[in-house]
Amino acid sequence: MTTVAAGEGCLPPTATAWPNRVGAGDGLVAAVATDADPCWADLVLATDVTGILVWSHSHSQVERHGMLTLERPGVQAVSLAPAGSNPCQVRVAMQLSKRLGRQRAGAAGRAPACLTSPTTPAIPDGLVRIPHLVTIRSDSQALTDRSTRECADTVVWELTTQARAVRWLGGPLPDQNLIEARLPHLLALRTAARTGLLPPTGHGARLAELLHGRPQPLSIWLVYRHLDLFCDLFAEAPAAAGVMAQPGNPQAERSTG
Repeated sequence: MTTVAAGEGCLPPTATAWPNRVGAGDGLVAAVATDADPCWADLVLATDVTGILVWSHSHSQVERHGMLTLERPGVQAVSLAPAGSNPCQVRVAMQLSKRLGRQRAGAAGRAPACLTSPTTPAIPDGLVRIPHLVTIRSDSQALTDRSTRECADTVVWELTTQARAVRWLGGPLPDQNLIEARLPHLLALRTAARTGLLPPTGHGARLAELLHGRPQPLSIWLVYRHLDLFCDLFAEAPAAAGVMAQPGNPQAERSTG
């Protein structure tokens, strides 16, 4: 295991920047508790009072490597970092992993480690991928839920087991192929929800009522739980999805991996 010493690009896990390169080839980035032993990792990127940030090379399928890493002692958050990944997008995926863990903490306050990915992951047998709708600040490249136009909406993926996904949702997942085909439209609806520009229709009014008082402008959990409403929205504004999905639209390209 190699340690990146201070002055050689070492960045604390909470820093606003991110290493330009965390390792050669496919791998992952993991946040580990300060009292855990990260000897299994190939590179220690940073360490401070909040924890240890490590990179681990994937010698087999990166998705399987990520799921196995979740089970290591002291691991708090994991993001896949496939070869050629945008470092800023990996950092955002790590932020989402930590957020999901906090949201799912049990009564004892223990936050489960979650696996995220900045690009569309493969789906090994027994696993499912969930496309979380997120908003990123243009200046800091950090997750935000603020209603501002100085942001971009995109997708960060979570990879998990079928059982964990059902427990999170409170029921079986809907048709994932349908959801993934409509990601550009869902991103357009999230942007509209943030900026107060939902469709001026009956279905748009129903969505506005559903979103009222919620901390996030539009989450994939809400889409899953109210898919009938979103299918109605898809049907009444198919042109919006077509515009978002046009080649050359960087937001649409990011959303589809």
